[in-house]
Amino acid sequence: MRMATFWLDRPPLYVHRLRCADEFKGERFATVDEGDESTVISPESGPKANGPYACITMGPFDLSLVGIMARASAAMASAGIPVFLISSYRHDHVLVPLDRRDDAVRALMKEGFERKG
Repeated sequence: MRMATFWLDRPPLYVHRLRCADEFKGERFATVDEGDESTVISPESGPKANGPYACITMGPFDLSLVGIMARASAAMASAGIPVFLISSYRHDHVLVPLDRRDDAVRALMKEGFERKG
């Protein structure tokens, strides 16, 4: 199987955990609403934000493909890099600590993923 390409073209991102009553004002990259709380991924930092993270984007993918993110996350795990995965209809995004960005790129390329740009 030909490995997927990936690229890094976003500013550093931060992960925010919001309770129902909390409000988030600022730019959003992604939001997941789980009913009792929400997770907001944003280039905006804040006092309770986790990050910064580099965003590695892969895709677009057909939803029937199997194992791409498993191989990417296994490559990161082998390198000791924590990941925060976000999948959308077309793309998968791997957030890694910003200071581990270069290590993550090397781990993916060692696994056969191709860097674009």
